[in-house]
Amino acid sequence: MATPASAAVIQTVSLAHLFIAPENVRTTPPAKNAQAELKASIRNHGLLENLVVRASDPARNGDPRFAVLAGGRRLTVLQELASEGEIPADHPIPCIVSTADTPAEEISLAENVVRLAMHPADQVSAFSRLLDAGASVAEVAARFGVSQRLVKQRMRLGNAAPEIIQAFRDDRIDMDTLQAFSLTTDHTRQMAVWEQLSGLSYRPNAYQVSRMLTSERVPSGAAIAQFVGINAYKAAGGTFLRDLFSTRSTTWLDDPDLLTDLAMAKLTDEAEKISGDWKWAVPMIEVEWATTAQLGRVYPVPAEPTEDEQKAIDLHRERIAQLENTAEADWTEELGQEHAVAYSEIARIDGEVTSRAAYTDEDRAIAGCIVTIDRDGKPRTLTGLVHPDDMPDEPEDDASPTAKPSAHDPDRYRAPADRSPDPHAAARKAAGIGIGLADDMRAIRTTTVKTHLQKDFDAAFDLLAFQMSRAVFAEGYNYRPTSLDISFTRTQTRPVNRVNDADFDAWNPNESELEDLSDLPFDWLEDPFAPGCFEAFRALSMDDKQKLFAAAVARTLKGQLAFEHAALPEFESTVARLDIDFASQIRPTADMFWSRINKSQLLDIAGETLGADWVVSHSKQKKTDLASAMERAFAAGDVPLGVTAAGHAAALAWAPPGFAAFNNLVDLPAGQPDNDDVSEASTASEAADIPEPANDDAETAPAPEVPEFLRNVS
Repeated sequence: MATPASAAVIQTVSLAHLFIAPENVRTTPPAKNAQAELKASIRNHGLLENLVVRASDPARNGDPRFAVLAGGRRLTVLQELASEGEIPADHPIPCIVSTADTPAEEISLAENVVRLAMHPADQVSAFSRLLDAGASVAEVAARFGVSQRLVKQRMRLGNAAPEIIQAFRDDRIDMDTLQAFSLTTDHTRQMAVWEQLSGLSYRPNAYQVSRMLTSERVPSGAAIAQFVGINAYKAAGGTFLRDLFSTRSTTWLDDPDLLTDLAMAKLTDEAEKISGDWKWAVPMIEVEWATTAQLGRVYPVPAEPTEDEQKAIDLHRERIAQLENTAEADWTEELGQEHAVAYSEIARIDGEVTSRAAYTDEDRAIAGCIVTIDRDGKPRTLTGLVHPDDMPDEPEDDASPTAKPSAHDPDRYRAPADRSPDPHAAARKAAGIGIGLADDMRAIRTTTVKTHLQKDFDAAFDLLAFQMSRAVFAEGYNYRPTSLDISFTRTQTRPVNRVNDADFDAWNPNESELEDLSDLPFDWLEDPFAPGCFEAFRALSMDDKQKLFAAAVARTLKGQLAFEHAALPEFESTVARLDIDFASQIRPTADMFWSRINKSQLLDIAGETLGADWVVSHSKQKKTDLASAMERAFAAGDVPLGVTAAGHAAALAWAPPGFAAFNNLVDLPAGQPDNDDVSEASTASEAADIPEPANDDAETAPAPEVPEFLRNVS
């Protein structure tokens, strides 16, 4: 029985004394972006998970050495940080020294298999805490090793109601649907739509949610409806619909445009009332994080407690200290109540002091406010918002004589979370096109292009061949935007446990030819992301394009043996079309093949090829000797001793099972094979190789109207 994990010893080991164990099951190189994320995490947060190691033979100089069974990626990052001078070469690393009887390979496999990436919903919570604490988008992205775009996308998901985020966690809706719900910050409105869709026999989709939120009726419980008031809406000519089938018997307002106009008029009145107190005041029905993130913030000057308030706070704290030093035997329920009352009194006084915080005249001269609707339908004013151009200069040690003097306390100011302008918004502004019109025009233009592209083979081929070739041959291409919604992934030429096996070259002789790219034209690929890269590809001859296309397709081929249950017929038909003479290229050896099948099967193959006499003369041999004899008999060259010329010819014409096209060795049911019946391990390994497509047009859904002043605030 294996020793329990609790028996493992935790100790610090010098980084210089660690190396990756040969038993470590993670042999496929990690994706560059995944390794960058891990490096950013370790650089910013330290090593959050101990390495699992076993003691190894000491080095020649007597230094102790430890083999890393689990944590090879972390070790690689630590070694990189040491080589870059960010940590010492002998930095102490916390390690779990395995003392269990469990095989090292099993420990490594378990540690890697059970790990799960952070759910996007959890990323929203983690990013929110940092941003609320004053971190910028760039800082959060750097700390987690992700793109700034991903941080912004995750923060937009924070608009969704907690129940809908939980549905996403439970896989009842997908990411696109969650993004559609995030079009509005009104949780009541979201939940009204969710109530209608969640009872369907199929999963809601993003289109349904977007349509219902933007163009359908508005429930009476929505924040905007409560803010306007049912009577005001009715007086303006608004009509209603009573939903008798809803579990909440909801009343729906038929005219969302009228409701929006009434809400904006009411908000505008509220903004005008306070506009004289601030540099600017604008009304907005809904305010997203992305809007306020582009603005700086000034906080009011904190108030100081009065002399009586400070005395009361001190007396309560003194009493709390006395109570907390009371012996357990003397503690009573009355003392516990007194302890709680003292804490609540301190909180009450602190609240009164906080409420007296005030903005200075200098603050109001540069800051503005947004008047909006809270989730309970009440008016809400966001104060102390500062346009990036109005932010006071940060103090410098050696202030320039031309720097603007600042009378503002820098500790009360928070810079915009992201000062960089949105390139999409900037492009639309330059063209004079709003986001909704851009969505419509994009759809119309793209449909027109599709209609013509389907009639032009050369143009379609160039676009497909270019994207596929760049995906397969250019490093990091799969993490960039693409014109076609098609992904291509270069598949491995070896099993994961053979990645570092030097002997596999001899067993797989075509591998070196596949890796030889010298006959392919790659001048166009010098800068795969340059604007002129596609034009350079188009300038190639059709012969060169066809060579690149075929080479790229070949490198995306998924592996299968013909006899496998899930073998795809198009794969086998292609093998037959290529008319490959596997027998002339694949020579089975004792190590690779003959010693790895049972003796009876080995003798059956010998009988079919070498003849009955050869089988009789070798049937008494041990398995290892028989495997070696088969290797010699099937080797190319002169006819081996003891093998007839006919037998050797048959052996040279023989290929392993499953190599020849449609070489099905088992009887399958009539009809097509069940291609969904794929092993979990295969599915997982394939999925791990496919990157998440980048959503580079996250603005396709309509958004609440934003005043021009804030729409281009960056």
